[in-house]
Formats: sequence, structure tokens, C-alpha cells
Amino acid sequence: MFSDKPSLTDRLREAIKPTPMKRRIQVACHRIRLQMERLDRTVSQMEARDKTLYDRCVKSLASRDTESATIFANECVQIRKLVKTSLSSQICLEQALLRLETIEEFGDTVHSMGAVKGILGTVRTELEGKLPEISTRLGDVEDSLANLTMEIGEAVESESTTIPANDDSARILKEADLTAEQKMKEKFPEIPQIYNDPARLR
Repeated sequence: MFSDKPSLTDRLREAIKPTPMKRRIQVACHRIRLQMERLDRTVSQMEARDKTLYDRCVKSLASRDTESATIFANECVQIRKLVKTSLSSQICLEQALLRLETIEEFGDTVHSMGAVKGILGTVRTELEGKLPEISTRLGDVEDSLANLTMEIGEAVESESTTIPANDDSARILKEADLTAEQKMKEKFPEIPQIYNDPARLR
């Protein structure tokens, strides 16, 4: 059974008798899937919260309580920022997972490992301060892959530079951000405009 986070015993065992590369990649894939599931649950919870606040905003506007409507609208804005970050992170992790599965199946370590580490690092940074537990777990996966890359040898590191990880992860993040933006438009109704002048509501 895969563990979300390696225990001290696991780390000591790994130091004495390292796990084969394929198995370690499988473990990394499993841990990434776990974080994707957590992000999915976060999005579902935030969607439900947003709907509640949006409905309250609309009702407050109907009763001309612009002060409450503004508070609810601002909360919706903050929730939607977190949802967008979560959706974008999910899409990026899907790309990292695809690359790891390519390594597992075809042994394409040279062309994929650097990109995977770059993607994980980018997503981890995006989630810091927003979803810290998920960010920490991704950091653990990133560290394990960094150790694996070092063990494979300097040849992997040098050849990986022909495909800059930062450039690849930046491109993926940009594409994920655009996709997340489109999903946001499909998922959420536009927040109503709020006018503080009661006369404009008549």
C-alpha cells in the first residue's frame, strides 16, 4: 500500500536498500493523484460555499442591503481566486502525471524528469499560503524525484537542460491558467454589480 508521506522507518529503509526506479516513480504517481483528489474536493467545497454566498448576495441586493451584498460579493471573489488556482494546479499536475507515466512505461527519463520537477515546483509555489498541506506534500514528491534524478547520474541532468524545465513548466502553467479561466466562466455566474446609491436600485 502506498503511503502519502514517507515515515522515518521508510526513509531509513530507503537509505539502506533503495527502491527500484520504476517502483519509486509509481509511488510518486500515486502521491500526485492523492493531491489531485484533494484539490478536487477543495474545488467542490468552494463551489458549494460560493453558491451560498452568491445567493445571499442576490437576496441582499433584492432587499437593497448593499452593505451585506458587498461583503458577500467580496467573499465570492476570494473563493473564486482559490478555485481558479486549484483548477490550474490540477491541470498542471495532470501534465506532470502524464510525463511520469511516460517515464515509467518507456524509460524516457532524460526528456521528462526535469519537466516534472519544474511543474511540481511551480504548482507547489502557487499553493503556498493558500493550500499549505497540499503544497508540502508536493514538495515531498519533488524532493524524492530530485533524489532519484541525482542517483540516475549527471548525464540525465546535463541532457535535461536541452529542454529547460522552467520554460516547460511556465508554458504548462500558462495553458492551465487559460483553461482554468474558461472553466470558471462555465462553473460560476457573474457576480452582480453593486451600487451604493440606493436611488440607482429603484
